[in-house]
Amino acid sequence: MPHDFLVNRKDLASTQIVSSEKPAINDQQILIRVNRYGLTANNITYGVAGDMIGYWQFFPATGDMGRIPVWGIGTVEESNVAEIPVGSRYYGYYPMSDYLVVEPQHITARGMSDASAHRASLPPTYNQYSLMTAANGFPPEHDSYQMIYRPLFMTGFVLDDYFADNNFFGAQQIILSSASSKTAFSMAYLLEDRDVRVIGLTSEGNSGFVADVGLYDDVVTYDTISRLDASIPTAYVDMSGNRRVLSEVHHHFADNLVNSCGVGITHYDAREGADPASLPGAKPGMFFAPSQLQKRTAEWGAEKLQQAINEAWLRFIADVDRWVKIEESTDVAATYQTVLKGASPDRGYIVINE
Repeated sequence: MPHDFLVNRKDLASTQIVSSEKPAINDQQILIRVNRYGLTANNITYGVAGDMIGYWQFFPATGDMGRIPVWGIGTVEESNVAEIPVGSRYYGYYPMSDYLVVEPQHITARGMSDASAHRASLPPTYNQYSLMTAANGFPPEHDSYQMIYRPLFMTGFVLDDYFADNNFFGAQQIILSSASSKTAFSMAYLLEDRDVRVIGLTSEGNSGFVADVGLYDDVVTYDTISRLDASIPTAYVDMSGNRRVLSEVHHHFADNLVNSCGVGITHYDAREGADPASLPGAKPGMFFAPSQLQKRTAEWGAEKLQQAINEAWLRFIADVDRWVKIEESTDVAATYQTVLKGASPDRGYIVINE
């Protein structure tokens, strides 16, 4: 019998696995069996920001429970759409469930998008599903990398492009909090090609890992922010969402903080603190990757953008095994709790649906 992994929207540590009926499809739909997916701190951010940004709306549940979106791989088990045969494999945005019903539109040799009514007002980037063929850039040997790193690397890629596109807002250095996170070191990897100093801000416990990856010009722990030179024009990329750290960075750099860019909430339990709008320096704002992707698609065209992404991606995955080991499990509840509590940065987790 199919199962859904549900999370309490008001208490992310409270979860349950419930049985469900196999979904029925109409004559415009397909049924995808969710085979496997990655679980990272990024998915916890989806839960924390679920109501604010709309992540809970992608795969609705009832009452206080929700289904956190994940990036994974699924196989078409039933199809009423002639262009999509049974057995086709798709990479994309899935629920932590055994099945997903999709109403395909814009079907091409590269993939499709979901036209389900409840997703119509949501960002189109998350509604796209890529056909997993080698010709489409999805060789089977890269499956694990796709699930763990692809969405995080994409955020890092778009952040790197966004800052370069804006001449780094005049910053001579960029501070990345939660520097051990996969999104942060994806961005740091790409920033190596830029003329800007990159500082990794992290916990004492993760400082060794951050130093060992060798992507940061300097590594600073959260309790030593004050040792940084506050006279240098600085941009802050906030992967942690820690209000205390945000406040300290703003007060330390003051008017020399030229950009404050919110990206993640890895410190989901540290959201109390001063109103960000009241802090000195550049006013904090949330970064939304789809906006920059849409801008570049309009300027460069989809083909040129995809080529740039793929070239950077292949360089990245050729190196990433030096830093992180991928582990697989069929125990979704245990894996989720491990990630929620703060997994070791040198591990990546994949859940396999049995």
